[in-house]
Amino acid sequence: MKQLKNSRKSEILMKEAETDFKIKNFNKCASASYFSVRKALEDMLQKMRILIPRRDDKLANILKNIGYENEAKLILRLYELRKKADYSDKEITEEEAKESLETAKHLLELIKTLTKTHD
Repeated sequence: MKQLKNSRKSEILMKEAETDFKIKNFNKCASASYFSVRKALEDMLQKMRILIPRRDDKLANILKNIGYENEAKLILRLYELRKKADYSDKEITEEEAKESLETAKHLLELIKTLTKTHD
């Protein structure tokens, strides 16, 4: 199996989320949106030589602690939608899938900007 450059994995997951949305796989869209952001954030933290926490709330707290409290809340919202998509008997709605995509795109832009400042 081909190993991807770290930053590419996040991009691939985002493209998969967009495709899933188009074909109405809303649960998969929400899950891929979340994991795209998580992977990008982990890659950024690795470049910054910051220990990557396993728990999602701790990961969000890192953003909060560097001045991005609203974005930290958005990561937690993505996580909640991902849990619903992957574990709940309830389905992700089209609106929730759209929210996941838009939130992920916003967060990925922020992470991309933050990563560039630490290159």
